[in-house]
Amino acid sequence: MAGVPCDVAALVGGEPAPGPLLVPFVGAEHDWTAIELGAWLAREWQVPLRLAGPSVEGRDSSRLLASASLAIQGALGVSAEPLLLAPGADQLVRASRDAALVVAGLSDRWRKEGLGEARGALAHSATPSLLLVRRGLRPGGLAPPESLTRFTWSLRPSA
Repeated sequence: MAGVPCDVAALVGGEPAPGPLLVPFVGAEHDWTAIELGAWLAREWQVPLRLAGPSVEGRDSSRLLASASLAIQGALGVSAEPLLLAPGADQLVRASRDAALVVAGLSDRWRKEGLGEARGALAHSATPSLLLVRRGLRPGGLAPPESLTRFTWSLRPSA
């Protein structure tokens, strides 16, 4: 996954069943690719898109989820339902039970730490299939228009 310049996705599990899509979202680099892919799939399959974020005592991710929802609604015409979860991988697994597919961006530390606790729990315990996503060098559909003029097609991975 590390050596290619394009976005990469790996499916854990079988073909998705009917139902909503769930995207765990904390605003990390690969999360934006996951939310974009999740929005495209939700639009194509005509199913709800749910954005799950942590709710920690005194702080929650409601503003972040609202901003992400506005971004995908403006760019792709897909509205997303926010879902605030208590901390812990078990809460994310529980929230995924009625989803057809979970689309999760890799952690920024995936090279050193692997999937991490939450994504590992989803891969091992979650009922729906899991689509793990890593962002590539090229700008995605949510990128500002001025970033689309970069000649990333000529970029090669560093040795």
